[in-house]
Amino acid sequence: MKKLFVTLVILSAMNTKVFSQPAWIEYPIGYPLNSSVKNFYFINSQTGILCGSGGILARTTNGGVNWAKIPNNRYNKYYAISFINNNTGWISGSNYNNYELIKKTTDAGQTWDSLFFDANGSMNDMMFLDNNTGYAAGIYMKKTTNGGLNWFVIDPTSPYQYFHIYFINTMTGWVTKSHYDQFYNVYVSKLQKTTNGGQNWIIQIYDSGTVNKQIEYIKFFDANTGYMSTASNGFRKSTNGGENWVTIYNNAASKFSFININTGWMIYGSGVKRTTNGGYNWQTETITQYLSIFEGLYFINELTGWIGGQQSSSAKLYKTTNGGITSVTSISSEIPAAYSLRQNYPNPFNPTTRIRYALPKAGVVRLAVYDVMGREVETLVNEKQSAGTYEATFDGSRFASGVYFYRLTAEGYGETRKMLLIR
Repeated sequence: MKKLFVTLVILSAMNTKVFSQPAWIEYPIGYPLNSSVKNFYFINSQTGILCGSGGILARTTNGGVNWAKIPNNRYNKYYAISFINNNTGWISGSNYNNYELIKKTTDAGQTWDSLFFDANGSMNDMMFLDNNTGYAAGIYMKKTTNGGLNWFVIDPTSPYQYFHIYFINTMTGWVTKSHYDQFYNVYVSKLQKTTNGGQNWIIQIYDSGTVNKQIEYIKFFDANTGYMSTASNGFRKSTNGGENWVTIYNNAASKFSFININTGWMIYGSGVKRTTNGGYNWQTETITQYLSIFEGLYFINELTGWIGGQQSSSAKLYKTTNGGITSVTSISSEIPAAYSLRQNYPNPFNPTTRIRYALPKAGVVRLAVYDVMGREVETLVNEKQSAGTYEATFDGSRFASGVYFYRLTAEGYGETRKMLLIR
């Protein structure tokens, strides 16, 4: 009797029409041509700041649904955002004369005061550790000890340009820099580390060659564990403070956002990738139809995040509330004789499993996962697909161990199967 009751509950829930959203939804921000979203920061799930080229500087108080423009020169370019608490933060970039530019807010981004101009090009990256101490990367590596009012050079090496910085405290941090050596026709990239607030720097990586180009992005979680992405040499990990690096993912990698040491996202080319095991494996969501250039990425938890960039010379912003990944692969374009839904493999599984299904004709397809009470916990597919055989990946890393059901519906066809997650 109990088994019959649970089955009826599940079937009842599955017959209820649920209209789920796609992985990424566009939220208009209303900026003109020749603009691009470069960066984000969210103070909490509702209040956030975005910035970019073409004078983009805007604030949301409803989770990114609407953005209020903050008045400033449309020729300004902003690349970096750094907050030390809910109210106090800085943005950096360059103004219309290509001078270094820093602005500060003390009211959660509602208003911004200009602090610093310098005729030395753009500030590519910037990070504050407290009300007074901050670091900035551009033509030179600079430091402030009075909240950004004044800056002094702490590593005047030429002809390198500094691109990305990350500090775990006021004393210990890393910076990446690179330049193109015209005489030898090679790119030269370096990773440097300081443990005394920038007074001295240790070179940890020195790469010279046409393959490496520049280090794209870097982040450390503590004094030992850090990640690095490179344009050609993949995604790397260090467990000894940057002394040694191991390539754990061989494909090209770009900017990334991690919410903990295992779970993160990375933008690349025409898509987004997600890892749940510290970068050793990545799931891919190809979204070429959305953006032609990816530049900004920010997640606040396992489900909610934003990507930004440019499409047809206009700034674009997209948000996800389901982790941004619906991994579905076309296995074969050969037309099957009938609909079918196969048993997931592996089963039992931990934490991912693959579900293969066949479509004899084109139509709207829905593949969803339910718990034992019939509640939908994940939508894997909800779109029109051509005839063929497909394989979807279900990631159960966010769910408890137990029995789950997955159901395929398409053009009058429906079938349900059971699977077991063991954590």
